[in-house]
Amino acid sequence: MEGTPIFEVRPGLSQRLARRLRTHRPITAGAVVTVTGYIVLTALLVGIGFLLTELLLDGPIGRWDDSVNVWFVRHRTPTFDELTIWGSRLGDTETVIGIAALAVGILAIGRHWAQIAFLVGALVIEVTTFVTTAFLVERQRPAVRQLDAVPPTSSFPSGHTAASIVLYVGLAIIVTSLVRQAFVRALVWSLAVVLPIAVALSRLYRGMHHPTDVIASAIGAAGCLMFALLATRTGAGVAEMDAEEGSAPEPTTPVPVVLPTGTSDAGVVP
Repeated sequence: MEGTPIFEVRPGLSQRLARRLRTHRPITAGAVVTVTGYIVLTALLVGIGFLLTELLLDGPIGRWDDSVNVWFVRHRTPTFDELTIWGSRLGDTETVIGIAALAVGILAIGRHWAQIAFLVGALVIEVTTFVTTAFLVERQRPAVRQLDAVPPTSSFPSGHTAASIVLYVGLAIIVTSLVRQAFVRALVWSLAVVLPIAVALSRLYRGMHHPTDVIASAIGAAGCLMFALLATRTGAGVAEMDAEEGSAPEPTTPVPVVLPTGTSDAGVVP
């Protein structure tokens, strides 16, 4: 039994974009929206990053950031140290790529191309937005002892958090589009909520990010999913228009017929 038709073009923005981009191939139309999403979200996150680092960190927000970091350090235990290793690994690059590749393979067997485009598009927007933002916004890691090796990227934003939200929530959206069983949907959505929270808390606990880094990442991840969904629907709309044009009957040309000698008029047979 099929699930909710999430990736079909809808009346509204996706339909308007499909009409505007109907002269392009569906994949090109989707790519245009994807690139637009990258530009918009990068501008948003860079703006938030500069606002934090240049204006807000010397006030109450900065003090709150520091207090949360210190609170996690004070509550470190060997058990939590071990658990958060695994929680952090749920958002590692290797884990995200591995799970995404497996999902794409399974979806390809079922020929679910729209779902593949959505997942790949969301992850592409996330990683490009993260890399650009981390390069432009220079923020130091929390002033506490880090439990992981410090990567060369900036503390802002949290790539682990953003990637885990995009991956696990994106997979839950895909399952919802394919499966109608309530139990399966409840299970995947529970995991889609719990796993990113585990990643975010683990990164905070291990001293790798400030709370505001994680919050900004959640905002960016939500934007990645929305733009990927919009891109997929726009591409589907263009494909639908192409199919309608391809199936339209060819207009018939009237064939002139010369009437027998002695008749006064010439007629046409359509």
